[in-house]
Amino acid sequence: MPSDSMTAAAAERMMANADPVRLGERYEVLPNAPLQVLNGVGGNAFSARSLRDKRAEPFAIIGHGATLPRTDIASTVSSLDNQVHMRLLDWGVVDWPADHGRRFCLIFERPAGRRLMNSITDGVEPIPEDHLTRQIIHPLVPALKELSSRGVVHGAIRPTNLYYRDLASGGLMLGECVSTPPGYGQPVLLETVERGMAAPAGRGNGTMADDLYSLGVTLLLLLLGRNPVAHLDEEQILQAKIERGSYPALVGQMRLPLAINEVIRGLLVDDPKQRWTLQDLDLWVAGRRLSPKQPQVPRRAARPLEFQGQEYWHCRTLARAFAKHVAAASTVIEGGELDKWLRRSMGDDARAEAVGNAIQTASTGKAGSMSERLVSRVGMALDPTAPIRYRGKAMMPDGIGTMLADAFLRGESPQPVAEVLANQLPMFWVNVQSDFKPEFVPMVQNFDQIRAFLDRTAHGLGVERVLYEMNPTMPCLSPLVGKQIPTNPAELLRALDWVAAGGERHKDPIDRHIAAFLAVRHKRTDELLYTQLGSSVEPMRRVIAMLTILADVQARTGTDSLSHLAAWVVALLDPAFRRFHSRPQQETVRKQADGAAHNGRLGELLKIVDDPEALRRDKLEFEAAQIAYREADAEINKLRQTIADRGTIIESTGRQVAAIASSLLSTLLVAGIILFFAF
Repeated sequence: MPSDSMTAAAAERMMANADPVRLGERYEVLPNAPLQVLNGVGGNAFSARSLRDKRAEPFAIIGHGATLPRTDIASTVSSLDNQVHMRLLDWGVVDWPADHGRRFCLIFERPAGRRLMNSITDGVEPIPEDHLTRQIIHPLVPALKELSSRGVVHGAIRPTNLYYRDLASGGLMLGECVSTPPGYGQPVLLETVERGMAAPAGRGNGTMADDLYSLGVTLLLLLLGRNPVAHLDEEQILQAKIERGSYPALVGQMRLPLAINEVIRGLLVDDPKQRWTLQDLDLWVAGRRLSPKQPQVPRRAARPLEFQGQEYWHCRTLARAFAKHVAAASTVIEGGELDKWLRRSMGDDARAEAVGNAIQTASTGKAGSMSERLVSRVGMALDPTAPIRYRGKAMMPDGIGTMLADAFLRGESPQPVAEVLANQLPMFWVNVQSDFKPEFVPMVQNFDQIRAFLDRTAHGLGVERVLYEMNPTMPCLSPLVGKQIPTNPAELLRALDWVAAGGERHKDPIDRHIAAFLAVRHKRTDELLYTQLGSSVEPMRRVIAMLTILADVQARTGTDSLSHLAAWVVALLDPAFRRFHSRPQQETVRKQADGAAHNGRLGELLKIVDDPEALRRDKLEFEAAQIAYREADAEINKLRQTIADRGTIIESTGRQVAAIASSLLSTLLVAGIILFFAF
């Protein structure tokens, strides 16, 4: 087997000699011209060129497959009408030579200038207050207002995603936000405390308030020209934010210019209800000065709770520690120590009641261990706005879908995320929130429906069904077609046809992923058909169900000839051919099926092998043959029984011979007497 270095070298040679890859009729990507300075979290950058406008200088982000781009907002982002956002010019899926598969491709306007910071840990020339106001804040406010009016959260505001539009004017360009889910590429430093506690894939869509917080940290880094907490790792940064508040943790004892300090302080308020809004920022840009926001200090206990050798003074830090040491936390909770600490040291009877409710409802779940369910619910009661923490995973309720997608894309077990849904943890999270929001109602209804899919494990259901229900833009991840990235039923059929052309016909063309994908993306098909795809179902019924589903998709999507896929299905149709009792009829049907497969029409193939009239005639003819056979068999059996009794045969035959002989003798005697007397 070749080494990794040899494989990488071969891939580099292949890319160096690769031809341009075309995306539609407007752009082509140059695999042999990488742009490392524009690489992003969602993929690597390559030079691109416009086939229509030779003056344009676009570049491409080629997804690496570990994350999904936000294609659901691509149309909205591409229509933004301002000079600040990096323009999204085109997007789609391309054949990529590096891995002989297909990749997501995003074409963007290329900035002529450099990034403001190449890395969060880098030191750069500090930007003076007046330049920061004029070059960063002033252009970003209308850009964010347009995003907000379109219902889009950027989720990637950071110094490393800001560019100078050109070398001359120094105008600002806000980098792209489409290649990854919101917040996926954000360091903990630039995320709010709540989102920072969640896994990057489980941070959810977020709100404009989260973008404004990221903007506040960005302004601080650019003003200082460095990261003030570069000596801390992400866990320590998060801990400092929790215990001291974001502004004190990041600014510390530094004295910032008064005007810009007002903005940064307002944007770094940890309570989203008190944080500056776009309107506040707009007023500040217009020259109005607002009252400074005072940092909120988390409530501190009179005495700490000792746990795992550490002292904890705050509910939030204790909840995080419980999630890391589930077994020990379960002992503390069940032993009543937590309740005493909340009532006596924290003086928070309401929080103690919430914890009591969490303990009582922890037994309602079925999946996973009791300790995991208990600690997860108690953690939410202690820190309601924090993410759901379960079995080492942390996710916001609106990030469960992307967290599940991340598990599948990375080849990890989706079981922990599935258990979060099965144990109704999102519903409990909603119940412990102090402020009710209208968006909670559809979210809870959606989770109820999703959980119903988990309770059934047939094809078209289960965790695969949940994956595609919760991620509307997710391509089919079946091992059969995963490299082809089919994003709709028509593309799935073409991908299956491509697989069949390569000789991969030893498996069924519909596995659990394909069944779930079609059940979500092609809802016109009768879902009862998917229940007939299980391994315990009779082979004939299973293959007919597969053919029926595929034929329906082809008919409704108008997909062109699928001769290879049809031939693949024919190879599996032997049980259906054997339904015909007549061997000549079987051969006739096989020849007709081969002809239909050559034309690539699955509907015609289905009519041939599942023709009710032909099956009815075959059944009648078979029944008639059965009757004739039974009658002949009965006669044969009767003769056999008669032949088997030799004594009876001899006696019967002797009697018959004697009777005949006596009759002949009597006849001769009578005839002689008559003749004697007559003559």
